[in-house]
Amino acid sequence: MMTSQPLVDCHFHVFDAGVGLASARYLPPYAAPLTDWLSLTGSVGGAESDAYGVVVQTSFLGTDNSAMLAALRRMPTRLRGVVVVDPAVADAELAGLDAAGVRGIRLNLYGDDDWRRIDTAPWRTLFQRIGALGWHVELHTSNGEGATVLCALDAALGSTPAPVVLDHFGRPGPLGVDDPIFDAARAVGARRPLWVKVSAPYRLLSPGLWPTLTTRWAEVAGPDRLLWGSDWPWTNYEAPARADECRATMAWLAKRPDLEEGLRWRNAAALYGFVVRA
Repeated sequence: MMTSQPLVDCHFHVFDAGVGLASARYLPPYAAPLTDWLSLTGSVGGAESDAYGVVVQTSFLGTDNSAMLAALRRMPTRLRGVVVVDPAVADAELAGLDAAGVRGIRLNLYGDDDWRRIDTAPWRTLFQRIGALGWHVELHTSNGEGATVLCALDAALGSTPAPVVLDHFGRPGPLGVDDPIFDAARAVGARRPLWVKVSAPYRLLSPGLWPTLTTRWAEVAGPDRLLWGSDWPWTNYEAPARADECRATMAWLAKRPDLEEGLRWRNAAALYGFVVRA
């Protein structure tokens, strides 16, 4: 009899059909319910996979985290959340989010010309507040901009020990494994915990480079600081091939005993506080 294998999907989204900001770059016409995500994890991780996950607030919902919070309420021991908040968010709201299972805030600065606002007083104060909760800051940038933005974020975080999580391989540019993001991450990682998500290779300039990038990040950040995420439902990149890519990642990891257990669940359990039955 096979025993279950834990699988923590550290990056997926839930939302209702056609709901979002009027200014959104992309607004999916379909819903992304929790039940469909559970089906995906079984398909990707194998029939015996034991699913845990991190619901990440999608950009087109702005600071309305209600869909994410509803998901956390349905599976409180299995799910954690990463929210988007305004710097003026009340302490009571942050406390409520923490109690619900939120463990970080997301800065989606992809294509954002105003990203330097993160080094203003309201944002620096917010970083101190979320650091006091033990939360992390999740960073998403455009390809090739990660090094610059990461260094600015590190400066804005200042003395707070808040960890940083880089979305989608840190989004290196055309230089690939020679992108400045790796040197920047090594420097920032010497001052605060830094994690990297192995997720969404199709968002990279060279999608096929993901195994090389994973190995490079294991060298730079450490194998215990890598996280796997499906990025389901692959907004603006929807296709059956996306699930195949997730399965390909699992197959590749099965050949890397130095990385497999960490990426499947152990590293995520450490960052998000899951109690995983392994």
